[in-house]
Amino acid sequence: MSPLLDVNDLRMTFRGGVRAVDGVSFSVRQGETLGLVGESGCGKSTTGRMIVRLLEPSGGQVTFDGRDITHVSRRRLLPLRGDLQMVFQDPFTSLNPRRTAAQIISGPRRLLDRDGTIALLERVGLGAEHADRYPHEFSGGQAQRIGIARALASRPKLVICDEPVSALDVSIQAQIVNLLRKLQEEEGLAYVFIAHDLSVVAHMCDRVAVMYLGRIVEIGDRKTVYADPAHPYTRALVSAVPLPDPDLEQDRERIVLLGDPPNPASPPAGCTFNPRCAKAQNICRQEAPVLRLVRGRQAACHFPD
Repeated sequence: MSPLLDVNDLRMTFRGGVRAVDGVSFSVRQGETLGLVGESGCGKSTTGRMIVRLLEPSGGQVTFDGRDITHVSRRRLLPLRGDLQMVFQDPFTSLNPRRTAAQIISGPRRLLDRDGTIALLERVGLGAEHADRYPHEFSGGQAQRIGIARALASRPKLVICDEPVSALDVSIQAQIVNLLRKLQEEEGLAYVFIAHDLSVVAHMCDRVAVMYLGRIVEIGDRKTVYADPAHPYTRALVSAVPLPDPDLEQDRERIVLLGDPPNPASPPAGCTFNPRCAKAQNICRQEAPVLRLVRGRQAACHFPD
């Protein structure tokens, strides 16, 4: 069965030669959730925006539902917009402040009538009393529910979730994650779930792709990656995820990375992670590793753990 989304060697170079995304490849099946994780500035949000064509890729290919949409015109892309939606990080900047919740959800094409809009509000945990309120009258969690309802109004096949819970309180984060999972089960949705918090990804995703400085350094099944990370960067990220058992949390090894990520405008030679890696050898400073099969997942490292 062909994947719903196939991203192949996707690239994005901004002005000044900054390579925000540098050859990213992955696929997503119908009903699957792929987590795209990494530090701020690693290119994960840029990748999501290129998939939905809010940004024009500099290179590579995006195939959605069997169709190459990498450089199609806006007119030809319009019929696919309903199948490919996005939930943004900050609900208040992504919602039109001059429109009510009902107007935002039904959209300019009036996808739903009044009853359908209220039914969708109820599905995301709101009610009829919220239909005629404006974004500034909602809490952050409520506003994000409206953003999710807007994405669902066209009955999409794939939703790009760009850090949808990072701006919310921890208790509200759990509610939104549970809502997304519930809607996925009901609708058969596929998600690309972009996040920097691996504890959230652990509850949400089937597979995980770890990005560093515009590249995927490890990708595989969530349980495999979390239990036995192969790349030193993944290992450091996983070590920062809190454990529910206080005794285990106190005794385990915590890996602290040295320094900040390099400037993407002038990345280091070889493996871009080598300046922060305690295991780096001469080959790491000279030759960039490629993704290869390591213990049931792919990792780009000369000396995988």
